[in-house]
Amino acid sequence: MHPSTSQQIIGSLSAGLAVLLFLLRLQPFLWEWARKETSSDQWVTPALYILAPIWVLMMVALLCMTASGGFDWIRLSRPKLYMLTVAAAFALATASYLFIGLYLRPGFTPRGLYSPFLYLILFSTVLLVVVSLNQKLVPGVSVQWLLRPWAWFTALSLVGSLIFSGQWIATNGVPGLSGIAMRVIRMLPASEEELAQIAQLDPENDFDKLLWSADRDEKPAVCEAATARLRSDPEFVDRMAVMLDSGFAEPALAFLRDAELTPAEKARFARPALNALGRWVNSAPPPNFTTSEHLKRTRRFGDELFRVLPEKFAGTGVNFSELQGWYKEKMEVE
Repeated sequence: MHPSTSQQIIGSLSAGLAVLLFLLRLQPFLWEWARKETSSDQWVTPALYILAPIWVLMMVALLCMTASGGFDWIRLSRPKLYMLTVAAAFALATASYLFIGLYLRPGFTPRGLYSPFLYLILFSTVLLVVVSLNQKLVPGVSVQWLLRPWAWFTALSLVGSLIFSGQWIATNGVPGLSGIAMRVIRMLPASEEELAQIAQLDPENDFDKLLWSADRDEKPAVCEAATARLRSDPEFVDRMAVMLDSGFAEPALAFLRDAELTPAEKARFARPALNALGRWVNSAPPPNFTTSEHLKRTRRFGDELFRVLPEKFAGTGVNFSELQGWYKEKMEVE
């Protein structure tokens, strides 16, 4: 291998940033969600927001290694090696996602079985890249003992990711693919035009639009701008309470789920939130009167509301337990 200086710098820096994201973002995420109720899939989107940049950075590092000849022993042309490197990064990201899921939802098995694999997948790749690109800085240190086991594991991960992707597409079809596309779009930075549209909305006349824009499924900057625009209205608290008491419940409940509420807002919204949640449960179709896909979305949203809202409004004197029992009975949640 004869890596150029730029390949060494870019590859090593990308690997280092990936490690920082793993330690400073992914580890706290795992510790946080390990204490939560994870029977739903609410962990998926935040996990992908962290995992995607980690493995994009590692893909850049692996491409630098490929460009310097680190994988020439596979005896493919360089363009094919580049394609294989991208596929390898995708496969390792998929394997990491699998072990995150097993860690957060371990069933009857101990979590300790799964977390070591998350470390091994990333840090073995980082070690392979950094040492290979910086042989002059670490003379006598070789990763040949790691190269082939890593390659075999990556190949198995690639086969497994292709099987998993094919099965997922067959199960979820076009709606599932559009959902992934929307998640990718939300990871992009908000444009000036999108933020300008939020700034033009009137908190009094466009209250519903701003609530929908403040949903966490929007781009983070759009969500923050919409929330700030809502709170710029001096009548925001009263207007929100009225909507919770008598308006369309879902966007208002989603706002309460996602927003950081002040003590005054918690005290004012607690009883209206219970009323809104009661209307939402009453309007939710029972399992035998809806499609399986709609039932899954309803349960996911309801599980999250009943996980977050009782904790958020604790100490206000409002009790959600009776309503939660009704929800579980209606949804047949065991």
